[in-house]
Amino acid sequence: MIFKMMETGPLMVNCYIVADEETKEAAVFDPAGDVDRILKVLADDDLKVKYIFNTHTHWDHVGGNRELQEATGAPILTHRDEAPALEAASDRASEFGTTVDNSSASQFIQEGDIMEVGSIRIKIIDLRGHSPAGLGFVFDGELVMDGKRRRMNLVICGDALFAGSIGRTDFPGGDMGLLLENIRTKIFVLPDDTLVLPGHGPASTVEREKKTNPFFQN
Repeated sequence: MIFKMMETGPLMVNCYIVADEETKEAAVFDPAGDVDRILKVLADDDLKVKYIFNTHTHWDHVGGNRELQEATGAPILTHRDEAPALEAASDRASEFGTTVDNSSASQFIQEGDIMEVGSIRIKIIDLRGHSPAGLGFVFDGELVMDGKRRRMNLVICGDALFAGSIGRTDFPGGDMGLLLENIRTKIFVLPDDTLVLPGHGPASTVEREKKTNPFFQN
């Protein structure tokens, strides 16, 4: 598996690229901006984008959707209840003194769906609570860690769970209780060594967050 992460857009969102080494099919998660950099990373490995996934559609996560779709022809996928915010991203960004492009969803996805990128099978989980219908993406593949190839479980979780924290719940559609319950029942049930890949900041593991995240120490 080819795996890349880069910070993109005005608020330094983690954009992830996941690709099959043999077929070169790729998925891009949360292209927040800096699409020229994303396209260069794709070109360096001769990758073809099959899907553009949005974990959720707060303006800071979706600013590169339109440009990336125009460059690659790939569809934009998110939950149906998240889709309306894509067409209001420009207005929301202007409230923060910056600009992003609006975009539109090409296809809707929800919990239980399995999306295939080459031989990589990506399971969709529902992580709403930070936003109206935020999604997580669970998959596994071989990665080079400490100079060795090993099979890893990964979850891309947007702004639901961070290293040592959780996403804000004071935005429209936010629900603290629901977010905590979804993290417990959808992420913390994954193997302890699963890599937690948040929308901002460093990666973590399921074990570390269960043991040290202050929102779950009771």
